[in-house]
Amino acid sequence: MRTVGSALRLAALAGALLAPCAAQAARYVGIDADVRFEMLEGERSRARLHLLGASVRETIADSRGDRLILFGMVEARDDLSEVMLHELYARHKGPLGAWAVTVGRFRLPYGLMTDFDASRLLYGTPHETMLGMESDNGAMLSVARGAVNGAVSLTQGYGHHHPPRLPGHGIAMARVGVTPGETEEVSFGLSAAYGRTAHAHDAEMTTRRALVGADATFYAGRWLGRVEASAGRIDGRTTSAGFVALDAALAPGLDLNLAASAILNGPMSADEYFAGLTWRPRWLNVRGGYRHGGVDEGRHEVTLQAYRLFALGS
Repeated sequence: MRTVGSALRLAALAGALLAPCAAQAARYVGIDADVRFEMLEGERSRARLHLLGASVRETIADSRGDRLILFGMVEARDDLSEVMLHELYARHKGPLGAWAVTVGRFRLPYGLMTDFDASRLLYGTPHETMLGMESDNGAMLSVARGAVNGAVSLTQGYGHHHPPRLPGHGIAMARVGVTPGETEEVSFGLSAAYGRTAHAHDAEMTTRRALVGADATFYAGRWLGRVEASAGRIDGRTTSAGFVALDAALAPGLDLNLAASAILNGPMSADEYFAGLTWRPRWLNVRGGYRHGGVDEGRHEVTLQAYRLFALGS
C-alpha cells in the first residue's frame, strides 16, 4: 500500500535525523476487539465483529527534552470486510510539549474529535457529516502555553478511506482550546475548517466545506459532559449540527451513558438519541444501549457490546 510505504519512509527519515540525540525509548503495543450483538428494527438480529484494531507507538526522548513519537493504527471493520490504515505519523515534540510538528496521517484538530473518539462506543457523533473524516494526510503544528493550547493543520482531504495522491484537494483546520484554573474540570474550544474533501466512495468527487465550531468538556462530581456545535456551508448548503454526551458513575465499575445529536443539512435533517450502561469487570468492558433515530428516522436499535483492549508497554 502506497500510504504505508510513504509514511514509513517518512518516519524512518525522522528517526535517523534524531537518532544521535536519543537517550531512551519506550514502546506501546495495543490490540483491541469490539464484538456486538445488534437488534435493529426491520432487520434480522445479528452478532458481528464490529472492529479489530492494532496500534504501535514508539517514543524516543533525548537529553534536551525533545521527543520523537512514531505511531501507527490499523483497523478492520464489519467482520473484517473493510481494512484501513487509520493513522500513521511522526510527531516531533519540543521540551515540555510546548510545541509539536506532526507529519503523516493523523487525527484532525477540530472540536471534540481532538481528544475524544466515539468509534468504540455505541453512539455516533456528527463529525462524519460535517467533516467527512476523522484523520487525513498532511502536516500539523501544535502549541501549548499555560492554559491555552492550539493546533493548525493542512491536509489533502482524502481522509482515511483513500490512499494519498499529490497534490490532493486541500483542507485547512484549526482549533484553539482553553483549560482555565488548576483543577482542569472545564475546557473550551473554538474550531474552523475550510477547503475540499473527497467523497467517501469516490476520491475524485469533492465536497466544499466552510465550518466553525465550539466545544466544551466538563466534570461535575460523578458526571462527565461533552458538548459541541458546528455550523457553516457544505457544497453551498447551510448546515449545522449539535452533539451532547453525559456519563455518570453510578457505582464502581458501572456508568450511565446518555447522548444526543442533531444535524440540519439544507432541507434534510436527522437526529439521534442514546441511553445505555457500561460495566467494567476486570478483563473487558460490557456495554448495552438503546438508540433511536439517526439517518433512518424513527428506527429503534438495541446493541450489546463486549470490548477488550490488550496493551503491552516497554
